[in-house]
Amino acid sequence: MAIQTLTYTEVIGRCHGLPYPDEQQYAQITAQFYHFRLKEVWNADDSGNYVTVGWIVPCTAINMPWTSKFRVDHQSKTIDIPYAEGEDYESRAITEQLIVARSQGLLSLSKKLEEELYRVLGINRTVRVPRGGSALFGIQTFGIQMTGYVLSEKTGEMKIWVPKRSATRMQWPGMMDNTVGGGANFDEEHFDCMVREAEEEASLPREFMRENAKVVGTISYFHVRDAKAPGGLGFVDRSLQFIYDVELPSHIVPKPLDDEVEEFYLWTIDQTVEAIKQGKFKSNAAATLIDFLFRHGFISPKLEPELETVIFSLIRRRPL
Repeated sequence: MAIQTLTYTEVIGRCHGLPYPDEQQYAQITAQFYHFRLKEVWNADDSGNYVTVGWIVPCTAINMPWTSKFRVDHQSKTIDIPYAEGEDYESRAITEQLIVARSQGLLSLSKKLEEELYRVLGINRTVRVPRGGSALFGIQTFGIQMTGYVLSEKTGEMKIWVPKRSATRMQWPGMMDNTVGGGANFDEEHFDCMVREAEEEASLPREFMRENAKVVGTISYFHVRDAKAPGGLGFVDRSLQFIYDVELPSHIVPKPLDDEVEEFYLWTIDQTVEAIKQGKFKSNAAATLIDFLFRHGFISPKLEPELETVIFSLIRRRPL
């Protein structure tokens, strides 16, 4: 059986999955979304303006066993948290909702996905969402992707440290990944997130990373995942990822520290390209590595006729 080979554009497309506003079907798809709204300015009653902070797919809006803390209007397709007993009320309401969904078998939520908290953007206060629920509510998140590479002292050949995700991971089990990646906590800047994740996932020394890792840009994506089965929940992944590079000396070798990574491999550029085109990488890791390959001269107009489309696709225009 022939091995599937994807183009770079197709690989990046796996991150997006939603047409742009000027593309066919965009209006039809987005018109179905429910708007998850919070008060623009916090107050203890139902007065004031609401702003959209997330998009929720119809199957989630319909199948979710909403608690009394939420107001769901299927006609206007809005989902609000209208009342607040205190400034932490909204965060507690969201967490409670996820626990209810998990108790009814609608959501798999590991301890880590429950304890890691993201911040809801677009309002003037801190409202927290457990990581495992961010895509359910369709909020904008941000995180980091860091590529660690080595250069041969003799030949100058570049190789990339590529981890294989643990087979027990709830998402993308057994897939290849970028050297380090993760979401930023609600009170964390992206640089601090990179340093923390580098230590937690790859045992890379914090001080070395602070002194040597360089932010080189961003990629973004917007991906819609409908329910896998009738009565299930769907997701909207909206993320901005800050991209880091770091050259690692031979004596600093990435090693798994937690249970998220099975093993690290030091791959040649050809091995990495082959695995990307065979769809062996987690989707956002593949997009990050395509960006890396372009910036380091391994993807050029001569080798990639659709280069302009590839580069344009790495930065997703965000409708919210």
